[in-house]
Amino acid sequence: MGEFSFIEWIRKRQKRRKGVMLGIGDDCAVIDVSSDKLCLITTDMLVDGTHFDLKKCTIQEVGRKAIACSVSDVAAMGCQPTVAVVSICFPDHTTENFARKLYKGIWGISDTYNIEIVGGDIISGRSPFCINVTMLGRDDGLKPIRRSGARVGDAILVTGTLGGSILGRHLSFEPRLKEALVLNKNFTIHAMIDISDGLTADLNHIVEESGVGAILYEDQIPASSAAVELSKKTGHTPLYHALFDGEDYELLMTVSHTQAKRVLSSGLLDGVKVSCIGEIVKGSGIQMKSRGGNVRRIKPHGYEHLRYNERKK
Repeated sequence: MGEFSFIEWIRKRQKRRKGVMLGIGDDCAVIDVSSDKLCLITTDMLVDGTHFDLKKCTIQEVGRKAIACSVSDVAAMGCQPTVAVVSICFPDHTTENFARKLYKGIWGISDTYNIEIVGGDIISGRSPFCINVTMLGRDDGLKPIRRSGARVGDAILVTGTLGGSILGRHLSFEPRLKEALVLNKNFTIHAMIDISDGLTADLNHIVEESGVGAILYEDQIPASSAAVELSKKTGHTPLYHALFDGEDYELLMTVSHTQAKRVLSSGLLDGVKVSCIGEIVKGSGIQMKSRGGNVRRIKPHGYEHLRYNERKK
Protein backbone atom coordinates (compact mmCIF):
# COMPACT_ATOMS: atom_id res chain seq x y z
CA MET A 1 0.00 0.00 0.00
CA GLY A 2 1.23 3.48 -0.83
CA GLU A 3 0.28 6.84 0.68
CA PHE A 4 -1.27 8.22 -2.50
CA SER A 5 -3.27 5.05 -3.32
CA PHE A 6 -4.59 4.94 0.25
CA ILE A 7 -5.68 8.59 0.06
CA GLU A 8 -7.46 7.83 -3.24
CA TRP A 9 -9.26 4.88 -1.59
CA ILE A 10 -10.51 7.19 1.19
CA ARG A 11 -11.46 9.88 -1.31
CA LYS A 12 -13.66 7.58 -3.40
CA ARG A 13 -15.61 6.48 -0.32
CA GLN A 14 -16.01 9.89 1.28
CA LYS A 15 -19.50 11.41 1.08
CA ARG A 16 -19.62 15.03 -0.11
CA ARG A 17 -21.76 17.33 2.01
CA LYS A 18 -23.52 20.42 0.76
CA GLY A 19 -21.24 23.42 1.09
CA VAL A 20 -18.03 21.44 0.53
CA MET A 21 -16.80 22.98 -2.70
CA LEU A 22 -13.52 21.02 -2.76
CA GLY A 23 -12.70 18.04 -0.57
CA ILE A 24 -9.87 15.50 -0.42
CA GLY A 25 -7.29 15.69 -3.22
CA ASP A 26 -5.90 19.24 -3.23
CA ASP A 27 -3.66 21.41 -1.05
CA CYS A 28 -6.67 22.67 0.95
CA ALA A 29 -10.33 21.82 1.29
CA VAL A 30 -12.68 24.68 0.34
CA ILE A 31 -15.89 25.27 2.28
CA ASP A 32 -18.70 27.63 1.26
CA VAL A 33 -19.40 29.47 4.51
CA SER A 34 -21.77 32.09 3.08
CA SER A 35 -23.22 33.17 -0.23
CA ASP A 36 -20.01 34.90 -1.34
CA LYS A 37 -17.16 33.70 0.91
CA LEU A 38 -15.05 30.55 0.97
CA CYS A 39 -13.11 29.04 3.87
CA LEU A 40 -9.96 27.02 3.14
CA ILE A 41 -8.81 24.29 5.52
CA THR A 42 -5.50 22.39 5.52
CA THR A 43 -3.64 20.24 8.02
CA ASP A 44 -0.04 19.01 8.30
CA MET A 45 1.52 16.58 10.77
CA LEU A 46 5.29 16.55 11.40
CA VAL A 47 7.11 13.80 13.29
CA ASP A 48 10.61 13.68 14.72
CA GLY A 49 12.78 11.38 12.63
CA THR A 50 10.74 11.89 9.45
CA HIS A 51 10.21 15.61 8.86
CA PHE A 52 13.06 16.81 11.05
CA ASP A 53 15.71 15.44 13.38
CA LEU A 54 15.87 17.03 16.82
CA LYS A 55 19.44 15.80 17.13
CA LYS A 56 20.38 18.10 14.24
CA CYS A 57 18.04 21.09 14.60
CA THR A 58 16.46 23.28 17.26
CA ILE A 59 12.90 22.97 18.50
CA GLN A 60 12.32 26.60 17.43
CA GLU A 61 13.09 25.56 13.84
CA VAL A 62 10.55 22.75 14.15
CA GLY A 63 7.85 25.16 15.36
CA ARG A 64 8.59 27.49 12.48
CA LYS A 65 8.47 24.68 9.91
CA ALA A 66 5.15 23.34 11.24
CA ILE A 67 3.44 26.67 10.58
CA ALA A 68 5.32 27.34 7.32
CA CYS A 69 4.14 24.05 5.77
CA SER A 70 0.50 24.99 6.26
CA VAL A 71 1.05 28.57 5.05
CA SER A 72 2.56 27.06 1.90
CA ASP A 73 -0.56 24.90 1.38
CA VAL A 74 -2.85 27.94 1.51
CA ALA A 75 -0.43 29.81 -0.76
CA ALA A 76 -0.70 26.96 -3.27
CA MET A 77 -4.39 27.83 -3.58
CA GLY A 78 -3.59 31.51 -4.09
CA CYS A 79 -5.40 32.53 -0.92
CA GLN A 80 -4.75 34.11 2.49
CA PRO A 81 -4.13 32.11 5.72
CA THR A 82 -5.84 33.51 8.81
CA VAL A 83 -5.91 31.31 11.94
CA ALA A 84 -4.53 27.95 13.08
CA VAL A 85 -4.91 25.36 15.80
CA VAL A 86 -1.83 23.42 16.94
CA SER A 87 -1.88 19.93 18.46
CA ILE A 88 1.28 18.48 20.00
CA CYS A 89 2.36 15.13 21.39
CA PHE A 90 5.37 15.64 23.66
CA PRO A 91 7.46 12.63 24.65
CA ASP A 92 7.22 11.76 28.34
CA HIS A 93 9.47 13.88 30.59
CA THR A 94 9.56 16.86 28.19
CA THR A 95 10.64 20.01 30.00
CA GLU A 96 8.62 23.23 30.06
CA ASN A 97 11.63 25.08 28.66
CA PHE A 98 11.59 22.81 25.60
CA ALA A 99 7.86 23.46 25.08
CA ARG A 100 8.27 27.22 25.43
CA LYS A 101 11.07 27.25 22.85
CA LEU A 102 8.78 25.38 20.44
CA TYR A 103 6.19 28.13 20.77
CA LYS A 104 8.77 30.82 20.17
CA GLY A 105 9.28 29.28 16.75
CA ILE A 106 5.53 29.00 16.19
CA TRP A 107 4.80 32.59 17.23
CA GLY A 108 7.72 34.04 15.29
CA ILE A 109 6.48 32.93 11.88
CA SER A 110 2.80 33.32 12.82
CA ASP A 111 3.41 36.99 13.57
CA THR A 112 5.24 37.40 10.26
CA TYR A 113 2.20 36.17 8.32
CA ASN A 114 -0.41 37.67 10.66
CA ILE A 115 -1.80 34.28 11.66
CA GLU A 116 -3.44 33.86 15.06
CA ILE A 117 -3.09 30.59 16.97
CA VAL A 118 -6.64 30.11 18.28
CA GLY A 119 -6.47 26.70 19.95
CA GLY A 120 -5.22 23.14 19.79
CA ASP A 121 -4.37 20.23 22.05
CA ILE A 122 -1.35 19.11 24.06
CA ILE A 123 -0.69 15.52 25.16
CA SER A 124 2.32 13.43 26.14
CA GLY A 125 3.19 9.78 25.65
CA ARG A 126 5.82 7.17 24.92
CA SER A 127 6.30 8.29 21.34
CA PRO A 128 8.45 10.62 19.22
CA PHE A 129 7.71 14.34 19.33
CA CYS A 130 4.83 15.11 16.94
CA ILE A 131 3.14 18.38 15.97
CA ASN A 132 0.01 18.89 13.88
CA VAL A 133 -1.17 22.24 12.51
CA THR A 134 -4.65 22.82 11.13
CA MET A 135 -4.88 26.15 9.34
CA LEU A 136 -7.83 28.09 7.96
CA GLY A 137 -7.66 30.59 5.14
CA ARG A 138 -10.00 32.93 3.29
CA ASP A 139 -10.43 33.64 -0.40
CA ASP A 140 -10.60 37.46 -0.10
CA GLY A 141 -12.66 37.52 -3.28
CA LEU A 142 -10.10 35.43 -5.17
CA LYS A 143 -10.92 32.10 -6.76
CA PRO A 144 -8.90 29.29 -5.12
CA ILE A 145 -6.51 27.74 -7.64
CA ARG A 146 -6.93 23.98 -7.89
CA ARG A 147 -4.59 21.25 -9.07
CA SER A 148 -7.17 20.09 -11.58
CA GLY A 149 -7.23 23.04 -14.00
CA ALA A 150 -4.23 22.33 -16.25
CA ARG A 151 -5.03 22.54 -19.98
CA VAL A 152 -3.33 21.08 -23.02
CA GLY A 153 -0.96 23.72 -24.39
CA ASP A 154 -0.26 25.31 -21.00
CA ALA A 155 3.27 26.28 -20.04
CA ILE A 156 4.61 24.86 -16.78
CA LEU A 157 6.25 27.47 -14.52
CA VAL A 158 8.06 27.13 -11.23
CA THR A 159 9.37 29.67 -8.73
CA GLY A 160 12.87 29.55 -7.27
CA THR A 161 15.35 26.70 -7.56
CA LEU A 162 14.91 23.04 -6.70
CA GLY A 163 16.62 20.17 -4.92
CA GLY A 164 18.92 19.64 -1.96
CA SER A 165 16.53 20.99 0.67
CA ILE A 166 17.74 18.38 3.15
CA LEU A 167 20.92 20.45 3.57
CA GLY A 168 18.89 23.00 5.53
CA ARG A 169 16.23 24.69 3.45
CA HIS A 170 13.57 22.16 4.55
CA LEU A 171 13.68 23.97 7.92
CA SER A 172 14.25 27.57 6.83
CA PHE A 173 12.17 27.95 3.64
CA GLU A 174 9.97 31.00 3.22
CA PRO A 175 6.45 30.11 2.05
CA ARG A 176 5.66 31.73 -1.31
CA LEU A 177 2.53 33.40 0.04
CA LYS A 178 3.24 36.90 -1.25
CA GLU A 179 4.07 35.54 -4.70
CA ALA A 180 0.96 33.32 -4.76
CA LEU A 181 -1.36 36.22 -3.96
CA VAL A 182 0.29 38.38 -6.65
CA LEU A 183 -0.11 35.56 -9.17
CA ASN A 184 -3.76 34.98 -8.34
CA LYS A 185 -4.62 38.69 -8.39
CA ASN A 186 -2.81 39.60 -11.60
CA PHE A 187 -2.74 36.52 -13.83
CA THR A 188 -4.93 33.61 -14.91
CA ILE A 189 -3.38 30.55 -13.28
CA HIS A 190 -4.99 27.31 -14.44
CA ALA A 191 -3.45 24.95 -11.85
CA MET A 192 -1.02 25.31 -8.97
CA ILE A 193 0.59 23.25 -6.20
CA ASP A 194 3.46 23.73 -3.76
CA ILE A 195 6.39 21.35 -4.17
CA SER A 196 6.51 19.33 -0.97
CA ASP A 197 6.84 15.75 -2.22
CA GLY A 198 9.17 16.58 -5.13
CA LEU A 199 8.85 18.19 -8.57
CA THR A 200 7.84 15.06 -10.48
CA ALA A 201 5.58 13.75 -7.70
CA ASP A 202 3.71 17.05 -7.39
CA LEU A 203 3.53 17.64 -11.14
CA ASN A 204 2.04 14.16 -11.33
CA HIS A 205 -0.69 15.29 -8.92
CA ILE A 206 -1.56 18.08 -11.35
CA VAL A 207 -1.60 15.91 -14.49
CA GLU A 208 -3.63 13.17 -12.83
CA GLU A 209 -6.19 15.59 -11.40
CA SER A 210 -6.40 17.43 -14.75
CA GLY A 211 -6.48 14.37 -17.03
CA VAL A 212 -3.48 15.50 -19.09
CA GLY A 213 0.21 14.74 -19.60
CA ALA A 214 3.35 16.84 -19.27
CA ILE A 215 6.73 17.27 -20.94
CA LEU A 216 9.60 18.72 -18.91
CA TYR A 217 12.55 20.48 -20.57
CA GLU A 218 15.73 18.95 -19.16
CA ASP A 219 17.86 22.04 -19.74
CA GLN A 220 15.33 24.38 -18.07
CA ILE A 221 14.96 22.67 -14.68
CA PRO A 222 16.44 25.15 -12.13
CA ALA A 223 18.66 23.05 -9.86
CA SER A 224 19.69 24.83 -6.67
CA SER A 225 23.22 25.30 -5.37
CA ALA A 226 22.23 22.89 -2.60
CA ALA A 227 21.35 20.27 -5.24
CA VAL A 228 24.82 20.73 -6.73
CA GLU A 229 26.40 20.36 -3.28
CA LEU A 230 24.31 17.32 -2.41
CA SER A 231 25.17 15.64 -5.71
CA LYS A 232 28.82 15.54 -4.63
CA LYS A 233 27.83 13.37 -1.68
CA THR A 234 25.19 11.14 -3.27
CA GLY A 235 26.57 10.46 -6.74
CA HIS A 236 23.30 11.61 -8.29
CA THR A 237 23.23 14.59 -10.65
CA PRO A 238 21.91 18.01 -9.56
CA LEU A 239 19.08 17.43 -12.08
CA TYR A 240 18.13 14.23 -10.27
CA HIS A 241 17.82 16.10 -6.98
CA ALA A 242 15.84 18.92 -8.61
CA LEU A 243 13.39 16.40 -10.05
CA PHE A 244 12.93 14.08 -7.10
CA ASP A 245 13.90 15.76 -3.80
CA GLY A 246 11.03 17.01 -1.67
CA GLU A 247 10.37 19.98 0.59
CA ASP A 248 11.34 22.78 -1.79
CA TYR A 249 8.01 24.51 -1.09
CA GLU A 250 8.21 26.42 -4.37
CA LEU A 251 5.11 27.10 -6.47
CA LEU A 252 4.51 24.89 -9.51
CA MET A 253 1.84 26.18 -11.88
CA THR A 254 0.38 25.91 -15.36
CA VAL A 255 -0.72 28.92 -17.43
CA SER A 256 -1.40 29.70 -21.07
CA HIS A 257 1.67 30.68 -23.09
CA THR A 258 0.35 34.23 -23.30
CA GLN A 259 0.02 34.43 -19.54
CA ALA A 260 3.42 32.77 -19.10
CA LYS A 261 5.07 35.57 -21.07
CA ARG A 262 3.32 38.12 -18.88
CA VAL A 263 4.41 36.38 -15.66
CA LEU A 264 8.01 36.08 -16.83
CA SER A 265 8.27 39.71 -17.96
CA SER A 266 6.10 41.44 -15.33
CA GLY A 267 8.61 41.89 -12.53
CA LEU A 268 5.72 41.63 -10.05
CA LEU A 269 7.28 38.79 -8.07
CA ASP A 270 9.85 41.11 -6.51
CA GLY A 271 13.00 39.46 -7.81
CA VAL A 272 11.90 35.85 -7.30
CA LYS A 273 13.20 33.64 -10.11
CA VAL A 274 10.49 32.09 -12.30
CA SER A 275 11.33 29.44 -14.91
CA CYS A 276 9.35 27.86 -17.73
CA ILE A 277 10.21 24.19 -17.36
CA GLY A 278 7.79 22.40 -19.67
CA GLU A 279 4.35 22.17 -21.21
CA ILE A 280 1.06 20.36 -20.72
CA VAL A 281 0.20 17.88 -23.48
CA LYS A 282 -2.47 15.34 -24.36
CA GLY A 283 -2.22 11.93 -22.79
CA SER A 284 -0.99 11.05 -19.33
CA GLY A 285 2.17 10.83 -17.28
CA ILE A 286 5.37 12.85 -17.48
CA GLN A 287 8.00 12.89 -20.21
CA MET A 288 11.41 14.55 -20.36
CA LYS A 289 12.80 16.34 -23.42
CA SER A 290 16.60 16.26 -23.47
CA ARG A 291 18.91 18.99 -24.68
CA GLY A 292 19.28 17.02 -27.93
CA GLY A 293 15.54 16.84 -28.49
CA ASN A 294 14.98 13.22 -27.46
CA VAL A 295 11.83 12.58 -25.44
CA ARG A 296 11.61 9.82 -22.85
CA ARG A 297 9.04 8.94 -20.23
CA ILE A 298 10.09 9.40 -16.60
CA LYS A 299 8.52 7.84 -13.55
CA PRO A 300 7.44 10.40 -10.98
CA HIS A 301 8.59 9.75 -7.47
CA GLY A 302 9.30 11.66 -4.31
CA TYR A 303 8.64 11.08 -0.64
CA GLU A 304 5.58 8.89 -0.03
CA HIS A 305 5.06 7.90 3.61
CA LEU A 306 3.30 4.55 3.50
CA ARG A 307 5.33 3.36 0.52
CA TYR A 308 8.56 3.95 2.42
CA ASN A 309 7.22 2.20 5.50
CA GLU A 310 6.28 -0.78 3.36
CA ARG A 311 9.78 -0.98 1.87
CA LYS A 312 11.33 -1.15 5.33
CA LYS A 313 9.43 -4.32 6.26
